[in-house]
Amino acid sequence: MALTSERRENPENALSTFYDKLAPDYDLMTGFEKRFVREKPFFRLLVDRYRIRTALDAGCGTGFHSLLLAQLGVEVTAIDVSERMLERLAVHANEMKLIMKLVRSSFQDLPAKVDEKFDAVFSLGNSLAHLLSNAELSRALSNFFLLLKPGGMLFIQNLNYDRILTGKERIQSVNEQDGVTFVRFYDYLDDRIIFNILKLQLTTEGMEHELNTVELRPLVKSELVQYLSQAGFREIQPYGEISMEEFDPQTSKDLVLLASKSQ
Repeated sequence: MALTSERRENPENALSTFYDKLAPDYDLMTGFEKRFVREKPFFRLLVDRYRIRTALDAGCGTGFHSLLLAQLGVEVTAIDVSERMLERLAVHANEMKLIMKLVRSSFQDLPAKVDEKFDAVFSLGNSLAHLLSNAELSRALSNFFLLLKPGGMLFIQNLNYDRILTGKERIQSVNEQDGVTFVRFYDYLDDRIIFNILKLQLTTEGMEHELNTVELRPLVKSELVQYLSQAGFREIQPYGEISMEEFDPQTSKDLVLLASKSQ
């Protein structure tokens, strides 16, 4: 599959367009309400163990993790490249009576948009896979390092591409919610993946469909650990889930990395 020149020349524009289009369906697609019950105990443990009082949620989407952290008493700054995603987060925060700072920014522009230092930086939901070049990845991780206080922690949640690249399955998930079906599938290139989300909905006029696509860089564990080390992070610990279970490159769904900034 050939990549368009627009995708190569304007990766940030392509990314913001992808998530702007996805924003109205994102909560439905990801099971927004159910996730609070499932994930809150693990985040309470993280907040208590690492004494997190301030946090940057980098790539916040519609804000699930920002809201969850705020519920646990953390002062949150939420950033995303998509204006529509941030608008959805603002609605959620207002409904839940939670206060946080919202900033539209790419990972590359963080130092110009955020001038605070944080106890923790969270980059969850496979956000780093959108950084297609070595320079983009290095700069993003260096920016995370810069925005952490001494002794601060970085939390990364990516998909486990060690497993995904071994099997190269096209269909990643089929999820039906309220009469709408979301099919997530991949097209594999030499060193990239095209991530597709197909939305199917039966209406009185027949089956309607919408396809959104974006390019990803399938970062495996060894690459991420290398770039984290180069950015200055220490004590890099891999896990297979937010619940901190052991990472298995062949079976774990996710790759979760915890890394620290020296005191």
